[in-house]
Amino acid sequence: MIVHVIPYDDIGGVETAADSVPPGPYPAFELRRIYVASVREPRPRPYVYESGVGSENSPRAFARTLRHLLDLRPKVVIVSLWRSCIVGLALKALRPRTRLVVFLHNVKHSNWVDSVLTRLAARASDAILADSTCTAEQRLGRDWAPHVRPVSFLTSRLSQVTPLGPSPRFITWGRLHPRKRIHLALDMFALVHAKRRDARFTIIGPDRGERAMLEAKAADLGVEEAVEFAGPKSIEEIALAAEQASFFVQTSSFEGMGMAAVEAMQLGLVPVVTPVGEIGSYVEDGRNGVWFETPHKAAERVEELLGAPDEFLAMRQAATRTWNDHPLHREDFLEACAMLASEDDQR
Repeated sequence: MIVHVIPYDDIGGVETAADSVPPGPYPAFELRRIYVASVREPRPRPYVYESGVGSENSPRAFARTLRHLLDLRPKVVIVSLWRSCIVGLALKALRPRTRLVVFLHNVKHSNWVDSVLTRLAARASDAILADSTCTAEQRLGRDWAPHVRPVSFLTSRLSQVTPLGPSPRFITWGRLHPRKRIHLALDMFALVHAKRRDARFTIIGPDRGERAMLEAKAADLGVEEAVEFAGPKSIEEIALAAEQASFFVQTSSFEGMGMAAVEAMQLGLVPVVTPVGEIGSYVEDGRNGVWFETPHKAAERVEELLGAPDEFLAMRQAATRTWNDHPLHREDFLEACAMLASEDDQR
Protein backbone atom coordinates (compact mmCIF):
# COMPACT_ATOMS: atom_id res chain seq x y z
CA MET A 1 0.00 0.00 0.00
CA ILE A 2 1.15 3.53 -0.87
CA VAL A 3 -0.28 6.50 1.05
CA HIS A 4 -0.03 10.14 -0.06
CA VAL A 5 -0.26 12.56 2.89
CA ILE A 6 -1.31 16.20 2.30
CA PRO A 7 -1.94 18.86 5.01
CA TYR A 8 -5.50 19.76 3.92
CA ASP A 9 -7.91 19.64 1.01
CA ASP A 10 -7.97 23.15 -0.41
CA ILE A 11 -7.60 25.05 -3.70
CA GLY A 12 -3.96 24.96 -4.70
CA GLY A 13 -1.50 23.32 -7.05
CA VAL A 14 -0.66 20.40 -4.77
CA GLU A 15 -4.29 19.64 -3.99
CA THR A 16 -5.36 19.95 -7.64
CA ALA A 17 -2.60 17.61 -8.78
CA ALA A 18 -3.39 15.06 -6.07
CA ASP A 19 -7.08 15.18 -6.95
CA SER A 20 -6.24 14.29 -10.56
CA VAL A 21 -4.95 10.87 -9.42
CA PRO A 22 -7.85 8.66 -8.25
CA PRO A 23 -6.95 6.66 -5.14
CA GLY A 24 -7.77 2.98 -5.14
CA PRO A 25 -6.36 -0.34 -6.35
CA TYR A 26 -3.87 -0.45 -9.21
CA PRO A 27 -2.14 -3.51 -10.71
CA ALA A 28 1.01 -3.28 -8.58
CA PHE A 29 -0.21 -1.38 -5.51
CA GLU A 30 -3.10 0.25 -3.68
CA LEU A 31 -3.07 4.04 -3.47
CA ARG A 32 -4.66 5.90 -0.55
CA ARG A 33 -4.76 9.61 0.26
CA ILE A 34 -4.77 11.25 3.68
CA TYR A 35 -5.55 14.87 4.57
CA VAL A 36 -4.18 15.85 7.99
CA ALA A 37 -6.89 18.48 8.49
CA SER A 38 -10.03 19.68 6.74
CA VAL A 39 -11.12 23.21 5.88
CA ARG A 40 -14.67 21.94 5.41
CA GLU A 41 -16.79 19.03 6.56
CA PRO A 42 -15.12 15.82 5.33
CA ARG A 43 -17.09 13.97 2.69
CA PRO A 44 -16.94 10.17 2.48
CA ARG A 45 -14.60 9.13 -0.34
CA PRO A 46 -13.21 5.64 -0.97
CA TYR A 47 -9.53 5.29 -0.03
CA VAL A 48 -9.42 8.87 1.33
CA TYR A 49 -9.03 9.74 5.03
CA GLU A 50 -9.60 13.14 6.65
CA SER A 51 -8.98 13.57 10.37
CA GLY A 52 -11.82 16.06 10.84
CA VAL A 53 -12.58 19.77 10.56
CA GLY A 54 -9.96 21.90 12.26
CA SER A 55 -6.72 23.77 11.94
CA GLU A 56 -3.88 22.24 9.95
CA ASN A 57 -1.68 23.10 12.97
CA SER A 58 -3.79 21.16 15.46
CA PRO A 59 -1.79 18.55 17.46
CA ARG A 60 -4.97 16.45 17.57
CA ALA A 61 -5.09 16.35 13.75
CA PHE A 62 -1.47 15.20 13.59
CA ALA A 63 -2.09 12.56 16.26
CA ARG A 64 -5.21 11.22 14.52
CA THR A 65 -3.39 11.02 11.19
CA LEU A 66 -0.41 9.23 12.73
CA ARG A 67 -2.71 6.75 14.49
CA HIS A 68 -4.52 6.08 11.21
CA LEU A 69 -1.21 5.43 9.45
CA LEU A 70 -0.08 3.08 12.19
CA ASP A 71 -3.33 1.13 11.74
CA LEU A 72 -2.98 1.05 7.93
CA ARG A 73 0.66 -0.12 8.02
CA PRO A 74 1.51 1.17 4.49
CA LYS A 75 4.77 0.12 2.90
CA VAL A 76 5.33 3.55 1.32
CA VAL A 77 4.28 6.99 2.57
CA ILE A 78 4.61 10.07 0.32
CA VAL A 79 4.51 13.43 2.13
CA SER A 80 3.69 16.73 0.42
CA LEU A 81 4.35 20.12 2.10
CA TRP A 82 6.02 20.64 5.43
CA ARG A 83 3.14 19.83 7.79
CA SER A 84 2.96 16.35 6.28
CA CYS A 85 6.68 15.95 7.03
CA ILE A 86 5.81 16.01 10.76
CA VAL A 87 3.62 12.95 10.30
CA GLY A 88 6.15 11.25 8.02
CA LEU A 89 9.06 11.73 10.41
CA ALA A 90 7.01 10.49 13.38
CA LEU A 91 5.92 7.40 11.45
CA LYS A 92 9.49 6.72 10.32
CA ALA A 93 10.67 6.88 13.95
CA LEU A 94 7.97 4.46 15.10
CA ARG A 95 8.09 2.19 12.02
CA PRO A 96 11.61 2.45 10.53
CA ARG A 97 10.83 -0.07 7.79
CA THR A 98 8.16 2.19 6.29
CA ARG A 99 9.58 3.80 3.16
CA LEU A 100 9.35 7.60 3.40
CA VAL A 101 9.13 9.62 0.18
CA VAL A 102 9.31 13.43 0.19
CA PHE A 103 7.46 15.26 -2.61
CA LEU A 104 8.75 18.82 -3.22
CA HIS A 105 6.39 21.36 -4.79
CA ASN A 106 8.01 24.78 -4.65
CA VAL A 107 11.41 26.35 -5.24
CA LYS A 108 11.47 28.12 -1.86
CA HIS A 109 10.79 27.14 1.72
CA SER A 110 7.73 29.02 2.96
CA ASN A 111 9.33 29.64 6.39
CA TRP A 112 12.16 28.42 8.62
CA VAL A 113 10.01 25.56 9.96
CA ASP A 114 9.45 24.38 6.39
CA SER A 115 13.20 24.55 5.75
CA VAL A 116 14.10 22.49 8.83
CA LEU A 117 11.37 19.87 8.44
CA THR A 118 11.84 19.42 4.70
CA ARG A 119 15.58 18.92 5.07
CA LEU A 120 15.11 16.50 7.98
CA ALA A 121 12.52 14.53 6.01
CA ALA A 122 14.75 14.50 2.91
CA ARG A 123 17.63 13.04 4.95
CA ALA A 124 15.34 10.41 6.47
CA SER A 125 13.65 9.60 3.16
CA ASP A 126 14.11 6.59 0.90
CA ALA A 127 13.24 8.59 -2.24
CA ILE A 128 12.44 12.16 -3.29
CA LEU A 129 9.98 13.40 -5.91
CA ALA A 130 9.69 16.99 -7.18
CA ASP A 131 7.44 19.00 -9.47
CA SER A 132 10.54 20.06 -11.45
CA THR A 133 14.34 19.81 -11.51
CA CYS A 134 14.43 23.52 -10.63
CA THR A 135 12.52 22.85 -7.41
CA ALA A 136 14.90 20.04 -6.45
CA GLU A 137 18.01 22.16 -7.01
CA GLN A 138 16.77 25.23 -5.19
CA ARG A 139 15.25 23.39 -2.23
CA LEU A 140 17.97 20.82 -1.60
CA GLY A 141 21.00 21.94 -3.60
CA ARG A 142 22.73 20.67 -6.73
CA ASP A 143 24.26 17.65 -4.97
CA TRP A 144 20.79 16.30 -4.18
CA ALA A 145 19.19 17.07 -7.54
CA PRO A 146 20.48 13.95 -9.40
CA HIS A 147 18.76 11.74 -6.82
CA VAL A 148 15.35 13.38 -7.27
CA ARG A 149 12.70 12.08 -9.66
CA PRO A 150 10.79 14.92 -11.38
CA VAL A 151 7.05 14.32 -11.79
CA SER A 152 4.97 16.13 -14.40
CA PHE A 153 2.48 18.67 -13.04
CA LEU A 154 0.33 18.85 -16.15
CA THR A 155 -2.94 17.81 -14.52
CA SER A 156 -5.24 17.79 -17.55
CA ARG A 157 -5.43 18.30 -21.31
CA LEU A 158 -7.23 21.57 -21.98
CA SER A 159 -8.55 22.82 -25.31
CA GLN A 160 -7.85 26.23 -26.73
CA VAL A 161 -10.81 28.51 -25.99
CA THR A 162 -9.64 32.08 -26.56
CA PRO A 163 -10.40 34.25 -29.64
CA LEU A 164 -7.82 34.53 -32.42
CA GLY A 165 -7.41 38.30 -32.33
CA PRO A 166 -5.81 40.10 -29.36
CA SER A 167 -7.94 42.17 -27.00
CA PRO A 168 -7.12 44.06 -23.77
CA ARG A 169 -8.74 41.36 -21.67
CA PHE A 170 -6.67 39.92 -18.80
CA ILE A 171 -7.22 37.05 -16.39
CA THR A 172 -5.40 35.40 -13.51
CA TRP A 173 -6.24 32.57 -11.12
CA GLY A 174 -4.77 31.20 -7.94
CA ARG A 175 -4.84 32.09 -4.27
CA LEU A 176 -5.03 35.77 -3.38
CA HIS A 177 -1.83 35.47 -1.37
CA PRO A 178 1.03 37.94 -0.76
CA ARG A 179 3.54 35.87 -2.72
CA LYS A 180 1.34 36.13 -5.83
CA ARG A 181 1.94 39.92 -5.83
CA ILE A 182 -1.31 40.61 -7.65
CA HIS A 183 -0.89 44.30 -6.80
CA LEU A 184 1.82 44.44 -9.50
CA ALA A 185 -0.59 42.93 -12.03
CA LEU A 186 -3.09 45.67 -11.11
CA ASP A 187 -0.42 48.32 -11.66
CA MET A 188 0.25 46.94 -15.14
CA PHE A 189 -3.44 46.67 -15.94
CA ALA A 190 -4.08 50.28 -14.88
CA LEU A 191 -1.43 51.45 -17.37
CA VAL A 192 -3.14 49.53 -20.19
CA HIS A 193 -6.58 50.70 -19.07
CA ALA A 194 -5.46 54.34 -19.20
CA LYS A 195 -5.02 53.94 -22.98
CA ARG A 196 -7.76 51.37 -23.62
CA ARG A 197 -10.94 52.03 -21.69
CA ASP A 198 -12.39 48.68 -22.81
CA ALA A 199 -9.66 46.79 -20.93
CA ARG A 200 -10.93 44.29 -18.35
CA PHE A 201 -9.20 42.14 -15.71
CA THR A 202 -10.74 39.03 -14.06
CA ILE A 203 -9.11 37.81 -10.84
CA ILE A 204 -10.11 34.30 -9.78
CA GLY A 205 -9.21 32.53 -6.57
CA PRO A 206 -9.85 32.14 -2.83
CA ASP A 207 -8.91 35.01 -0.52
CA ARG A 208 -5.81 34.37 1.56
CA GLY A 209 -5.73 37.77 3.22
CA GLU A 210 -5.21 39.99 0.16
CA ARG A 211 -8.63 40.69 -1.35
CA ALA A 212 -9.51 43.78 0.71
CA MET A 213 -6.14 45.34 -0.05
CA LEU A 214 -6.42 44.53 -3.76
CA GLU A 215 -9.94 45.93 -4.00
CA ALA A 216 -8.75 49.13 -2.32
CA LYS A 217 -5.80 49.34 -4.69
CA ALA A 218 -8.05 48.89 -7.74
CA ALA A 219 -10.17 51.78 -6.43
CA ASP A 220 -7.09 53.95 -5.86
CA LEU A 221 -5.97 53.24 -9.43
CA GLY A 222 -9.42 54.15 -10.75
CA VAL A 223 -10.01 50.73 -12.35
CA GLU A 224 -12.45 49.19 -9.85
CA GLU A 225 -15.21 49.08 -12.48
CA ALA A 226 -12.93 47.21 -14.90
CA VAL A 227 -11.67 44.61 -12.39
CA GLU A 228 -13.75 41.62 -11.32
CA PHE A 229 -12.90 39.58 -8.22
CA ALA A 230 -14.65 36.34 -9.11
CA GLY A 231 -13.74 34.14 -6.11
CA PRO A 232 -12.69 30.49 -6.41
CA LYS A 233 -13.75 28.52 -9.50
CA SER A 234 -13.26 25.06 -10.96
CA ILE A 235 -11.04 24.63 -14.01
CA GLU A 236 -14.17 24.24 -16.15
CA GLU A 237 -15.47 27.60 -14.88
CA ILE A 238 -12.03 29.15 -15.39
CA ALA A 239 -12.03 27.98 -19.01
CA LEU A 240 -15.41 29.66 -19.54
CA ALA A 241 -14.13 32.90 -18.00
CA ALA A 242 -11.03 32.74 -20.23
CA GLU A 243 -13.04 32.60 -23.46
CA GLN A 244 -12.99 36.37 -23.94
CA ALA A 245 -9.46 36.96 -22.58
CA SER A 246 -6.14 37.23 -24.40
CA PHE A 247 -3.54 37.49 -21.60
CA PHE A 248 -2.87 35.50 -18.45
CA VAL A 249 -0.99 37.51 -15.82
CA GLN A 250 1.03 36.00 -12.95
CA THR A 251 3.42 38.20 -11.00
CA SER A 252 4.46 35.75 -8.25
CA SER A 253 7.64 36.27 -6.26
CA PHE A 254 8.24 32.52 -6.44
CA GLU A 255 6.57 29.39 -7.81
CA GLY A 256 7.39 25.74 -8.35
CA MET A 257 5.98 24.41 -11.60
CA GLY A 258 3.41 27.20 -11.87
CA MET A 259 0.35 25.12 -12.73
CA ALA A 260 -1.92 28.09 -13.49
CA ALA A 261 0.50 29.25 -16.19
CA VAL A 262 0.53 25.75 -17.68
CA GLU A 263 -3.28 25.71 -17.77
CA ALA A 264 -3.44 29.20 -19.26
CA MET A 265 -1.08 28.36 -22.12
CA GLN A 266 -3.18 25.34 -23.06
CA LEU A 267 -6.32 27.49 -23.08
CA GLY A 268 -4.70 29.78 -25.63
CA LEU A 269 -3.79 32.70 -23.38
CA VAL A 270 -0.49 34.53 -23.83
CA PRO A 271 1.28 34.38 -20.45
CA VAL A 272 2.68 37.57 -18.95
CA VAL A 273 4.61 36.08 -16.04
CA THR A 274 7.57 36.48 -13.74
CA PRO A 275 10.11 33.80 -14.82
CA VAL A 276 10.39 32.26 -11.35
CA GLY A 277 10.77 28.57 -10.52
CA GLU A 278 10.24 26.29 -13.50
CA ILE A 279 8.20 28.96 -15.34
CA GLY A 280 11.35 30.53 -16.74
CA SER A 281 12.26 27.26 -18.45
CA TYR A 282 9.00 26.79 -20.39
CA VAL A 283 7.87 30.39 -20.96
CA GLU A 284 10.39 31.83 -23.41
CA ASP A 285 10.31 35.60 -23.50
CA GLY A 286 9.18 36.82 -26.91
CA ARG A 287 8.44 33.34 -28.30
CA ASN A 288 5.54 31.84 -26.31
CA GLY A 289 5.06 34.51 -23.66
CA VAL A 290 6.23 37.71 -22.01
CA TRP A 291 8.46 37.94 -18.95
CA PHE A 292 7.14 40.41 -16.40
CA GLU A 293 9.91 42.69 -15.13
CA THR A 294 8.08 45.87 -14.11
CA PRO A 295 4.48 47.01 -14.60
CA HIS A 296 5.60 49.68 -17.11
CA LYS A 297 7.69 47.30 -19.22
CA ALA A 298 4.96 44.64 -19.21
CA ALA A 299 2.32 47.20 -20.22
CA GLU A 300 4.51 48.32 -23.11
CA ARG A 301 4.98 44.72 -24.29
CA VAL A 302 1.24 44.12 -24.13
CA GLU A 303 0.58 47.30 -26.12
CA GLU A 304 3.02 46.09 -28.79
CA LEU A 305 1.17 42.77 -29.09
CA LEU A 306 -2.23 44.45 -29.18
CA GLY A 307 -0.98 46.48 -32.14
CA ALA A 308 0.53 43.49 -33.93
CA PRO A 309 -2.12 40.74 -34.34
CA ASP A 310 0.16 38.45 -36.38
CA GLU A 311 2.86 38.55 -33.71
CA PHE A 312 0.27 37.92 -31.01
CA LEU A 313 -1.16 34.94 -32.93
CA ALA A 314 2.32 33.40 -33.40
CA MET A 315 3.03 33.74 -29.68
CA ARG A 316 -0.35 32.29 -28.79
CA GLN A 317 0.15 29.27 -31.05
CA ALA A 318 3.63 28.70 -29.61
CA ALA A 319 2.16 28.79 -26.09
CA THR A 320 -0.48 26.14 -26.83
CA ARG A 321 2.05 23.87 -28.56
CA THR A 322 4.35 23.89 -25.52
CA TRP A 323 2.36 21.18 -23.72
CA ASN A 324 1.22 18.99 -26.63
CA ASP A 325 3.53 16.05 -25.90
CA HIS A 326 3.96 16.50 -22.16
CA PRO A 327 2.85 13.58 -19.94
CA LEU A 328 -0.01 14.07 -17.52
CA HIS A 329 0.63 14.23 -13.76
CA ARG A 330 -1.61 11.20 -13.26
CA GLU A 331 0.50 9.08 -15.62
CA ASP A 332 3.83 10.26 -14.22
CA PHE A 333 2.81 10.00 -10.55
CA LEU A 334 1.42 6.47 -10.97
CA GLU A 335 4.58 5.45 -12.81
CA ALA A 336 6.62 6.75 -9.88
CA CYS A 337 4.37 4.82 -7.47
CA ALA A 338 4.81 1.63 -9.49
CA MET A 339 8.58 2.12 -9.32
CA LEU A 340 8.41 2.62 -5.54
CA ALA A 341 6.23 -0.49 -5.14
CA SER A 342 8.65 -2.52 -7.25
CA GLU A 343 11.64 -1.35 -5.22
CA ASP A 344 9.82 -2.23 -2.01
CA ASP A 345 9.14 -5.78 -3.29
CA GLN A 346 12.85 -6.20 -3.98
CA ARG A 347 13.89 -5.31 -0.45
